[in-house]
Amino acid sequence: MKDRPNYENSAENLCNPPEVGGKLTELHSYQEEIKRLEDLLTENAIYQSLMGYQKQVADLTAQIKDLVDAQGSYQNLEAGDYAVKYRRMIKSYHVEPFKIHYEKYISAVIEETINVKTLEGMVKGGVINGDDLKHPDVGVITETPTYAFYIR
Repeated sequence: MKDRPNYENSAENLCNPPEVGGKLTELHSYQEEIKRLEDLLTENAIYQSLMGYQKQVADLTAQIKDLVDAQGSYQNLEAGDYAVKYRRMIKSYHVEPFKIHYEKYISAVIEETINVKTLEGMVKGGVINGDDLKHPDVGVITETPTYAFYIR
């Protein structure tokens, strides 16, 4: 029992209601049954084969990612084969450059930070050029790439 944590000083409303205890007993019986079935499965040749194939898939996926990083992405549209590393841009909005370059719109766009929906509406409405916002000299929006893999 000394390895079991005691929450009597930090638990909220610790009063051991019997309904909770009953549900815990039910939960533990299901958990024991799951463990028993998992033990049976591990002895099964088909299950062992499945686990071997799943490990091979994980290993090959890691190898493909390494190859894509080193040699480039692969795509075969007809076959539906993909090993693509693709870029997603994360936008960051910067208040100070906006204030410098778009002073007359400060009250409409800037709250504590830039009101992105309003700014997007102004770009969509043609009031502000979206490309100008991203220009390094303006610096209102910076985009940082993140990468993800799609392997199928």
